[in-house]
Amino acid sequence: MNPSRAIGILVPTHGSKPSASPEQRPIGRAALMLAEEGIDVIFGDRLRNGHISGFRVRPGQWEAAVDVPLNGIHDRFPSQLRSVRFNELMNERNGVPMANPLAFTLWCRDKLTCQRDLEDIGITMPAVTGDPDRFEASLAEWSHGFLKPRYGALGIGVHRASLGDELPHHLEGVVPGRPDPAILQAAVEPPPGWASRTVRVLLQRTADGGWIQGCPVVRQSRSDFVANAAQGAEVVSGATALTDSCRSMIHTAVAELADAFDQLPVARRMVEAGIDLALDPNLKPWIIEINSRPRGRLEVLARSDPARFAKAHIEACARPIRVLAHGWSED
Repeated sequence: MNPSRAIGILVPTHGSKPSASPEQRPIGRAALMLAEEGIDVIFGDRLRNGHISGFRVRPGQWEAAVDVPLNGIHDRFPSQLRSVRFNELMNERNGVPMANPLAFTLWCRDKLTCQRDLEDIGITMPAVTGDPDRFEASLAEWSHGFLKPRYGALGIGVHRASLGDELPHHLEGVVPGRPDPAILQAAVEPPPGWASRTVRVLLQRTADGGWIQGCPVVRQSRSDFVANAAQGAEVVSGATALTDSCRSMIHTAVAELADAFDQLPVARRMVEAGIDLALDPNLKPWIIEINSRPRGRLEVLARSDPARFAKAHIEACARPIRVLAHGWSED
């Protein structure tokens, strides 16, 4: 086999071969499918001068791959928790195109800057402030808000706040022992009967430069104001849980965001993002956050209903790798 393109998936392996066969994981099945298309997918965390050493998939097994020159890198490395190692890897990247680009990841991670930039080009989001001296006055105006770590992820540190609550200036973030500055975003009041009802849409670039939206995935709770899948919220398909009108509004909102990405230099070369939206009492969706490392939501649906969602999940895993392999490049 002589693959025409080699794409490295930057993930921690510590030199150890995965214990499960490729067929047991969606990303493994995606890599096997891509191998049939002539795309050599190599998983690893050892870069040297634009080359990777790690493991490639073969039917039923993983094969060691040593010092393979790369055409692209798909970044799935936990760079916040392992920042020293990540910086070492970036020093060995040697200009190989990477998606999502680091600049886009850092932009999404900074929730305040990301929202301000999007607002500047016409994207409507719930009001936000990063000034702790404005927290109390803002809550007096909004009634409720969500305190968030400015650079957080996975719902860590996020909680609903009301006037009279303690309003800390810093919150627990992703990195233990390193609190983030707090930001306060106005709460979108949920539909009747729910404490929280939010939607994640996977937005991905296609090989021809267009966009495709995944099935809306609803995260909901009747008791928890923060409906986060990583913290136990119910996860259901928007195809069955939402009205046609609501799904249409979600699709329009995400399409407008995709157009906005094409206007922002920092976002122009991204290949995927997880778009979080909150539903208000009229089921109107409000964009509340952009995630550069989307994960897990479609996988939950694929596990619960593989006949409907397994194929879509595998294709979603494959799509950004295929885009990298077919001529994606950085300016």
